[in-house]
Amino acid sequence: MSQASQRSVPFGVTIAIPNWNHEYVLPRSIRSALEAVRVLHDHGVSAEVLVVDDGSRDGSVTLLRQLEALYFDQGLRVVLHTHNSGRPAATRNLILAHASYQYIVYLDADNELLPANLYHFYRAAQQTAAAVVYGNIIRRDMNDQTINLISNESVQDRLFQSNYIDALALIDRTQLIDLGGYSEQPVIDASEDWELYLHYAVNGRLVIFVPLVFGFYYILPLSMTDEHTPAEVHGNRHRYLQRVYDQLGLRHDSLMNTRHQRYHPDLGFI
Repeated sequence: MSQASQRSVPFGVTIAIPNWNHEYVLPRSIRSALEAVRVLHDHGVSAEVLVVDDGSRDGSVTLLRQLEALYFDQGLRVVLHTHNSGRPAATRNLILAHASYQYIVYLDADNELLPANLYHFYRAAQQTAAAVVYGNIIRRDMNDQTINLISNESVQDRLFQSNYIDALALIDRTQLIDLGGYSEQPVIDASEDWELYLHYAVNGRLVIFVPLVFGFYYILPLSMTDEHTPAEVHGNRHRYLQRVYDQLGLRHDSLMNTRHQRYHPDLGFI
């Protein structure tokens, strides 16, 4: 990581929105993020919204310039890149160098937060010193119809076989940098979050489930989801992660600090 990304940062929350050609849904995610900032401010927590555009070719850049001018005083900052990095992990690592605060929420441009609850996830992170806290995600279609609930289980051994924890989570930036940030290996493209959660788990870091709704995941055509990934890519990715994290198949017998960790900031560990 760069020296800029390792500088001492104050407590608070950066809601980071990586964007690539999501002009039509950006206002929804930014609106929810700005409302979450307002709620955090009401509780005395510093916060900002940071949008990093990764070389969009639609109308995103014009829209973002306009929104930044309108909402800069409410905490909206925009970073524009003229060339697409081609890798979500690279953009997420770049955000580490631009974020102002200790905790980062990576909010995909096509999704949204439940603003009232972010403060409780922040409390949970501070009270437990967790590397990541995450919660329930409501999955919806383009017509705002609820499909199901995802990201609604604590870390269990089956995480080594497939990922069920969504990217929408609150992450301790210091611990992320300490473990080297997101892996940019091409073989795990679109699964950098799964790799990161495994990385945390086997390195003794806490990844904690909080039984509250974190936000909303929208199913969009042609999105980078598993159902649009060829079976061969799935196989290569799984073999790579198994070789790195569970080559001998012994993880179910090993101690992990984060197995089955559930926490509520008003109740403690549950």
